[in-house]
Amino acid sequence: MIVGIDISKDWFDTAWLISDQLCSRRFPYTDEGIEQLLEQAPAEAVFVMEATGTYHARLAVKLFEAGCKVSVVNPLVIKRYAQMKLLRVKSDRADAALIMQYGRHETPALWAPASEEVQELQQAHGWLNDLITERTRLFNRQQAHAHRARPSVFVIKQMNLQQRQLQQRIETCEQHLETLVKKSFAELRERLLTIPSIGDKTALELIIVTNGFTRFEDVKALCAYIGVSPTTFRSGSSVRGKGGIAKMGQGRVRQLLYLCTWTARTCNLACKKLYQRLQAAGKPPKVIGIAIAHKLLRQVFAIATKNATFSPEFA
Repeated sequence: MIVGIDISKDWFDTAWLISDQLCSRRFPYTDEGIEQLLEQAPAEAVFVMEATGTYHARLAVKLFEAGCKVSVVNPLVIKRYAQMKLLRVKSDRADAALIMQYGRHETPALWAPASEEVQELQQAHGWLNDLITERTRLFNRQQAHAHRARPSVFVIKQMNLQQRQLQQRIETCEQHLETLVKKSFAELRERLLTIPSIGDKTALELIIVTNGFTRFEDVKALCAYIGVSPTTFRSGSSVRGKGGIAKMGQGRVRQLLYLCTWTARTCNLACKKLYQRLQAAGKPPKVIGIAIAHKLLRQVFAIATKNATFSPEFA
């Protein structure tokens, strides 16, 4: 029995089948509402919901702690499923029914909450990303303000003050993350740092976004998640689209890996050979960079999952 759940800020809609008849219910997003769901939902049900930012987390954890089976699905997967079904109705009730149908037909994997240490890492990491985004916006505003005919001295001082404050908060958050990683993943971090060109920031980011390399069963899934997997756009004899990489992944980690490639092409033997081979073949610099980033990520995955330090066998 599948229960589909569409979650909003103040309520969540549910859908399940009773004797092939659709049963739709709306509950307030409170502890009382969750208790009502547990009382009314079919026994032994699997609760399927989208990963809606932070809103799904409390409901998923409450259901899991109550001994229920829970699946948390990427919203893009549900969106593509709706497109495949050619659905044109968009409402909370319809979305809950759609998620229920997806759960019945696709049997998504069961979900379990991360450990308290990983949850703390994830929240602090999300805050760091917000601070970095805010810093980028401020930098763009500073650049735009500098091109005014008569830039305001007052505004410049305020912007500079905000820039210093943001930088201090970013450094404080980075130190907090580093402390957490050293406490919970000290041995893993040290092993990743044995890979030539992988530095502290890159190792820290990789540990956080992979939950200590427990989220992925194979390196292909990790590469797709980070966004260093090549894409092909071809069909028949007429469609010859330009290839590239899948950019649906983690932009910050991909950026850090790309920066690592500049030293990896000289100090990492496997990456150096790859660089020389692709350069001799006339490949563009960006293509070479992404290929080296892909190679580095494979080395990282091998080190993390085989409980070993770097050696030529991981080339």
